Amino acid sequence: MLCRFENRLSGQAIELLDFVERIEACSAAELPAAFEQISAAQQKGCWVALLLNYELGEWLDPACLSPVPAQLASLAAIGRKTPRLTALVYRQANREPVWDAPSNSEPIQLESRPLIAKTDYLKNIDILQACIRRGELYQANYTFPIQLRTQAALRDLYRTIAAQHPTAHAAYIEDDERSILSFSPELFVARQGATLTVRPMKGTAPRHGDPALDQRSGQALLHSEKNRAENLMIVDLLRNDLGRLAIPGSVKVEALFTLERYPSVWTLTSTITAQAPNKSLEDILRALFPCGSITGAPKIAAMKKIQTLETSPRGIYCGSLGWLAPNGDLSLNVAIRTMEMPASGPGLFGIGGGIVHDSDPELEWEECLWKARILRLGSASSWLGESLS
Repeated sequence: MLCRFENRLSGQAIELLDFVERIEACSAAELPAAFEQISAAQQKGCWVALLLNYELGEWLDPACLSPVPAQLASLAAIGRKTPRLTALVYRQANREPVWDAPSNSEPIQLESRPLIAKTDYLKNIDILQACIRRGELYQANYTFPIQLRTQAALRDLYRTIAAQHPTAHAAYIEDDERSILSFSPELFVARQGATLTVRPMKGTAPRHGDPALDQRSGQALLHSEKNRAENLMIVDLLRNDLGRLAIPGSVKVEALFTLERYPSVWTLTSTITAQAPNKSLEDILRALFPCGSITGAPKIAAMKKIQTLETSPRGIYCGSLGWLAPNGDLSLNVAIRTMEMPASGPGLFGIGGGIVHDSDPELEWEECLWKARILRLGSASSWLGESLS
């Protein structure tokens, strides 16, 4: 069982070694015991890999729950025993360089197809914008899954994509029933001592091969009123969430609207810190999870609405992956740009974006395609190949 977390920008990785036990919560009632077991493992000097499905948020705050849509009723019955929190406990952690790209010359085949028609996507954006016009929401993060198939070794697939698309919060996890390949550029929350740091990412623009066009794309994003307003909305949401934990007056916006460059996209990121001594993992997750950048605002109203429109659970996508150190320090990503690959059958890669009152549905669809460029390995499906050419 392999657990590895890589900062591909610094070139450093943490690999957890000497597996001890698995801790799971398959219902809300099992959460308190799971958190106690995780804390006990840390007190024994163990490291913990944390795998949090997006739907864990419904157990952490039952106000997030909506009546189950008809299309999800059968899935809910089948999947009610699926763990939404998994903690893998290890005795030690090694710090080492990130993996290189695989040396074999065989091209990796990755087939992909969206599990939504464009017309349905556009229709649901219209529904969300109607909710925004009525004042029910300010923003909603709407997503859909892409189905994946590959015969390649998953470790080679991860190493190939990670080398082509380096990010600071990548992860590779081989579990018994699923492997997770995460190429996330977004930090959910980190703790160092009493300091909590969150770095929400909101606002995306495509990269271009022509340097002048590429720079114009990045600067247009940086100065876009729409994207800055979207980012600020989530900053305010996370400041409020952190305020539930922090010493009064200690929540600070350290950086607002930082333009970041990745191989396929430009993004806007902001950084917020807070002082929150003696807060448990459970305290942190109940206040912050899931990250507001992948829900919308107001958070609970947005979660309820998107639950009625999305046709399948998100799973690990939009949840979180990361590590907990014995001393209480932690680093958890927002599990975007993330593949969930079961032991048998096709995998899934979620994709989406924030919808606001002046969003152009066609452009939102195009933004999803920009984000899907990470799947383009020279042999992607016709959908991606045609859309991104």
